[in-house]
Amino acid sequence: MVGVGLGMCIGFFARGSFLSDNGNPEDMMDSGGGGADDSDDEDWDEDGFLAEGSGEMKLVLVVRNDLKMGKGKAAAQCSHATLKAYKQLQKRNKNLLRAWEMNGQPKVVVKIDDEASLMDLSALAREAGLTVSVIQDAGRTQIAPGSRTVVGIGPGPIDLIDQVTGHLKLY
Repeated sequence: MVGVGLGMCIGFFARGSFLSDNGNPEDMMDSGGGGADDSDDEDWDEDGFLAEGSGEMKLVLVVRNDLKMGKGKAAAQCSHATLKAYKQLQKRNKNLLRAWEMNGQPKVVVKIDDEASLMDLSALAREAGLTVSVIQDAGRTQIAPGSRTVVGIGPGPIDLIDQVTGHLKLY
């Protein structure tokens, strides 16, 4: 029991070092990145990610339902949005990216009715200070070129992301 308690305390304080100065993940939205040294990976597993943590961060992938994309096409578009969001945060806010990684990179896929609603949601997310990754299809398979297919919102604090996307249904 003592070992478990000690391990939990160490984990709590170690995880706090990846957050902003006061340990609040929402405050990281305003930080400019930097912070933790990328070479400091001794707490990471062999895949480079930990699937632990309290899950205070997430990425929401919003898929247009009116396009009737096949499952594989929707999965590919969601992958594009995830990678774009990752690259954006890698440049803008490494502390926020690290916190999301250390919490297992939670992702949720939801659906939205049409392009106008998708773009309205994107604007709302930007106003809230969240990372927004709009994906446009190249048009080589099922979808017309330039069609906006998926928007990634986040990664970011769950409370803030839920304010923007909480009303949407799972895909």
